[in-house]
Amino acid sequence: MRGRVHAFAATAALAALAGCGYHVIGTADVLPAEVRTLAVGEIDNGSREYGYERIIAFALEREIAVRRRFALANQPAGADAVLSGRVVDVYTRPVAFGANDQAVQYEVSVVIDLTLVNQRDGTVLWQAQRLREIDEYSASATVVVTSSSEFQQGLLDAVDINNPQFATIQLAETLRQRALNRLAAQTARDVYDQMMEGF
Repeated sequence: MRGRVHAFAATAALAALAGCGYHVIGTADVLPAEVRTLAVGEIDNGSREYGYERIIAFALEREIAVRRRFALANQPAGADAVLSGRVVDVYTRPVAFGANDQAVQYEVSVVIDLTLVNQRDGTVLWQAQRLREIDEYSASATVVVTSSSEFQQGLLDAVDINNPQFATIQLAETLRQRALNRLAAQTARDVYDQMMEGF
């Protein structure tokens, strides 16, 4: 009997939460019911990071496809709604220093504007201004944690890092590009969730 009471209480609590608007992030029905197909339109690049708009666009397309709530259209003309925008800025700044005041850790930030427009009537369904994502990367072999899962997911290994012929500049640029790719993926996840929630 006690087990049934607990089960009933748990069910009632879940029902109350559902009635209060609680739900899994990214699953709310904020967009109109007629929007079943999304496309990623033009992403402009106002930053100095050449080609980063293509990386962002690909990350957004991949996120839409992976979530599987909407069909991904190859062209904006074939979509119910189109997501487009602009990479406002990509910038890097040192956040940690080693001997002789040499930067060993950097913070990289991406700032982006995005708008989702209903193709049927041109109404703006969702918009984000100055959405900012931040990541960090190491610029020196002495501070790279080769045992971390983040490092082991990349193409470098500990042998590369400790190779004297592997220049510090080459290492820093490789890790910077990996951070930019992580930022694109994180941006796409956050954008999708915010579109679904109406934030």
